[in-house]
Amino acid sequence: MKITFIGYKDSPVNIFDGLAAALRKKISGVEIEQRFAPFLEDLPKLAQESAEESDFMFVFALAPDEKEIPVIEEKLIDVELKTKTRMLKAIREDSMPADEEEFLAEKDALVDEFTELIIGILFNEKKFRPEDREFGL
Repeated sequence: MKITFIGYKDSPVNIFDGLAAALRKKISGVEIEQRFAPFLEDLPKLAQESAEESDFMFVFALAPDEKEIPVIEEKLIDVELKTKTRMLKAIREDSMPADEEEFLAEKDALVDEFTELIIGILFNEKKFRPEDREFGL
């Protein structure tokens, strides 16, 4: 199985090395490729180029301007539908802490979050089945 991580060069954090290490522990024989776009708006193009040789793609970027996020996400959805390659899209506003200790803790939390999501998407979609809301009776 080949998983491609796609990010962009001006992201304030690179979680891909930690994420690759975590996934290699959980998925036997996984091949992971990392690709980086020069600009945020180039993410869909890079995803399209990578789709044919990938079984799954993870696109992660922290955007400096939240107005760009819906446009990038929409284009990534178009790529996913056109190429039929599954993709986890995580385009978020940059909210990484300025303090080094908090930054590293947030980075580790992102690695844990996306490791669980990717494993769930690939091997346990039932994990995402909604539960009825509980009413305090």
